[in-house]
Amino acid sequence: MLDGSEDDNRTVVNNLGRAIVKKISVKLEGKEVLCLDDADIYLCYKDLWLTDKERKNAAYYGIQSENTSKIRVGASDAVAATQPDASIAAAFGNRFVIPRDFEILTDHAPFYQTGLDTDRLSFELIFNDYGRVIRSTDANAIYQINNIALEFDIVTHQDLARLMRQQYMSQTVVLYTRILRRRMIALNNSDVTWNINLNTPARSLKGVLLLSEDPAPGAMGLAFGRNSEFYYNPRILKVQVTVEGIPNKLYAQGMHPYQHWDEIVKGFACKDSSTDMSTYFRNRYALWLDFRSSDDPKLHGSGRQVENASEGVTLQLDKTAEPAGPLNCYVYLVMDAQLNIGSVQLISVIF
Repeated sequence: MLDGSEDDNRTVVNNLGRAIVKKISVKLEGKEVLCLDDADIYLCYKDLWLTDKERKNAAYYGIQSENTSKIRVGASDAVAATQPDASIAAAFGNRFVIPRDFEILTDHAPFYQTGLDTDRLSFELIFNDYGRVIRSTDANAIYQINNIALEFDIVTHQDLARLMRQQYMSQTVVLYTRILRRRMIALNNSDVTWNINLNTPARSLKGVLLLSEDPAPGAMGLAFGRNSEFYYNPRILKVQVTVEGIPNKLYAQGMHPYQHWDEIVKGFACKDSSTDMSTYFRNRYALWLDFRSSDDPKLHGSGRQVENASEGVTLQLDKTAEPAGPLNCYVYLVMDAQLNIGSVQLISVIF
């Protein structure tokens, strides 16, 4: 529910189900297995690579036309008779879903909570500031979350439950992708060189993702004017990667702009993705550095092992000088991880 008494036309940002969550923490028996800060930045970007059909059918998640959004939150300037906006708004109303798409629930056998003795799977969410969620001319606008409900599918099958219990008793492995927001760096757009040091060890580093946020009006926007699906292109000319003291580990002569598209496709694109090359360079830009030995997205453990935390990974980015102004750079590490479950409890987490 929105409250913007001085702005009857206030609405919410697109992809609300992602944009409203600032931080996600997943725990099993109190042990943190995933912690993603600035989750909205990463997950909103990831959803830009869904197919057009997937995005068209994601109104429940808050991916919708601006007019549909306005109808659903009761903005005064909504055109209520427009179709299919009106029908979609009538179906879902002011109700949105926050996806909990962690691999133990989505990509493996059915999760059998009762099959684990005392281990409990839990999600902890920290919600975003008002100005990161609401689009309004009223700087005092707020939102409230009411009637929170947990929705899930249940499979009732005694033999399947017994089988899952047996797996938990012996030993089973759950493979998943661990995403870590390593740093948020406040930079100046007039700089011509950025140096970024990443000293996080990883058994299998799949890649490094850099997302840039321009807080100026007309780009991602200031508070209460955010465009949650705009990602700034800082005009990077050359990227040099040093891994554990060894230079040029990805590209012998450095990575150049004509290679950016091919790299991002490896990490995020699917068949018939809604993001094409022109859109990518214009307003959906991200720098993806792929450390895997194989481009197969289903292959687990093909990333690079980084052991020397003192040196780790160093990035030198040479870029075009642009007018001075603040630029926020979010650096994410994407790595393979696994949960080892045995004796009906969590034994270890490896990443």
